Amino acid sequence: MIIAALVFACTTQLGTPLPDASIGTTRGITGSISVPVADGVLRSRPDLDLNDPLLVRIAGSRPLPEGGLVFDLEYMGTTAGTFDLRDVLVFADGRPIDTLAPIEVHIASHLGLDAPSDLELSETPPSLLHGGYLFWLTLLAIVWLAVPVVVIARRLLRPKPHIDTPPTPPTLADVLQPLVQAASSGALSIDQQARLELLLHRYWSTQLALDLPPHEAIAQLRNHETAGELLRAVEGWLHNPHAQSLSQHDLAALLAPYADIAADPPT
Repeated sequence: MIIAALVFACTTQLGTPLPDASIGTTRGITGSISVPVADGVLRSRPDLDLNDPLLVRIAGSRPLPEGGLVFDLEYMGTTAGTFDLRDVLVFADGRPIDTLAPIEVHIASHLGLDAPSDLELSETPPSLLHGGYLFWLTLLAIVWLAVPVVVIARRLLRPKPHIDTPPTPPTLADVLQPLVQAASSGALSIDQQARLELLLHRYWSTQLALDLPPHEAIAQLRNHETAGELLRAVEGWLHNPHAQSLSQHDLAALLAPYADIAADPPT
């Protein structure tokens, strides 16, 4: 139905003054006629499409001095012959259309019966687009442009997939912290003490290029200004189990030299 209305509205714009209904019109060319109606409102049949031999639309209406309305009808035939416009009209309130007098129009053709239309015979230049045709053309353009806009908007608003951030590898300070805390509270076991000394020996032997057995290296590291600070603190706690527990501030200061050092994989 919408396609039929678009084609009908388009052909309405193609001519200069429309042919008089008493003479009729040719196939594919819009004709017009005015019909007085004493009571009621005319509408075109809602089931019309391009397969129907005659199409009609209500171009406008105006009141009569004595009452009622005059309806300006525009029609277009796709088949040559004489037709009654009542066949393509209805009353808005559903009353029978045959209460109107016959409204006969003649559709002529200058081509063969198998030709689609006589429209190409009109030498009248097309007029500027206006009225209903421009409205439907604008609406079609809006719908056409809206499709990519909607697709792009949905892609932009789609939530991005969550990517898990890999955990930060532990530093040497992270590995040493529980051992140092245990030592400061007097809870460091022999195995933990050996692990703490092994971690310090492994790191400082590389930093200071020490090529000594672990027990000799630990004895030398104990006297080193930076390397020995943590070793001396741990030994002090081991010899004095009743010493006050280490505060977080002091713990952070002791582990500061190891805070940016990546811990070796466990062996």
